[in-house]
Amino acid sequence: MALIYKLSQISGHIAKMLLLIQALLQAQDQSSIFSRGLAKFSINVYTKLVADNPNDNIIFSPFSIQTCAAMARLGASGRTAAQLDRGLNLISNNAIEIAESFHNVLAAFEKSSVLRIANKIYIKSGYQLRDEFSSLIFKKFLSGVEPIDFTQNEKAARAINSWVEQRTENLIKDLISPSALDENTQLVLINVVHFKGTWARQFLEFDTRNENFYLNNDNSIKVPIMIMTERFRYAKLDFLDATALELPYEDSNWSLLILLPNRKTGLPHLERKLRGTQLSQIREKLYLTEVTVKLPKFKSEFKVELKNTFEQLGMSEMFSNNADFSRMITSPEQLKVSKIFHKAVIDVNERGTEAAAATAIVLIPLMGHIKPLKPKKFNADHPFNYYIINNQSTVLFAGKLLNP
Repeated sequence: MALIYKLSQISGHIAKMLLLIQALLQAQDQSSIFSRGLAKFSINVYTKLVADNPNDNIIFSPFSIQTCAAMARLGASGRTAAQLDRGLNLISNNAIEIAESFHNVLAAFEKSSVLRIANKIYIKSGYQLRDEFSSLIFKKFLSGVEPIDFTQNEKAARAINSWVEQRTENLIKDLISPSALDENTQLVLINVVHFKGTWARQFLEFDTRNENFYLNNDNSIKVPIMIMTERFRYAKLDFLDATALELPYEDSNWSLLILLPNRKTGLPHLERKLRGTQLSQIREKLYLTEVTVKLPKFKSEFKVELKNTFEQLGMSEMFSNNADFSRMITSPEQLKVSKIFHKAVIDVNERGTEAAAATAIVLIPLMGHIKPLKPKKFNADHPFNYYIINNQSTVLFAGKLLNP
């Protein structure tokens, strides 16, 4: 009997281990699905932003935009919810499963030494969130809720902007203008992301020197170019007519992925190709090799109102008088989204990268391989795409540099 008991006990431990392994594999699979959806959303938003801002440097956080809009999705029903599910490329069309998918990611990011994420809802004084919506926002999105008097629009804007500034180390200022708020404003949903990573292999400042950065085939400007020869993950991508380089950040699984067109004027061609290419597929082709890297120091800032982008991506009902956010507040008044503001900043230098982004959604009543003998060369002396991305290919920031 004792022997049978021990065997049974061992079998029980094996069963528990198998269940744990199964749970881990399932979590990894969900994380992969989440990252693929975010990557597709990133490409879709980027394509629209480039079309609307063809001559500008662009930096944005698809994760911030998707997270903020997903909070709004939890309060939506009917066609409004269905459009958000498709347009945001969410993991599910079930509110609880959507909330859980974001919770898993946010909980994992909480452990990061280089990344800080915060969510917040400002609600009109005297109004209340519905219990189910409030519970999901608080428990799964780790969001605070604060009443505010929107009728005092300048004071309210200062309070919101102050909260954003504090959580982005003063990188994001003036996200909300007082004119965006009035007595009809019922809710403002906010997401902020702050990233500060030190290169695993830092550039030396005395190696930085002014060199040409080519705006096109004929025109160039002198900019500070950082230089280093080290072992990095690198690949020539003939199917994109481009070269890829990944610069890792210290003590994290995040890196800066740079996609450099082979031709000085090749960025539009690369952007078209990227619409049908997953970043995870690109990262799979990278291999560790010695590379001489030339990369410009640069700072970019970009602010945009995203209503037009969301409408072009099939999420139009949320802005109309047919919007259905009936799961959001206890008031009988029906809500619609009036504005979606997004602002992002990035600073790339010899030590590493600091980047921040904030997204605000304003709701009003419906009325209103083999090591080579010679190092590879990666000379980013003309326009390129870049991403702050992790090992699961989760895109935190995405951008293009036209002019450092």
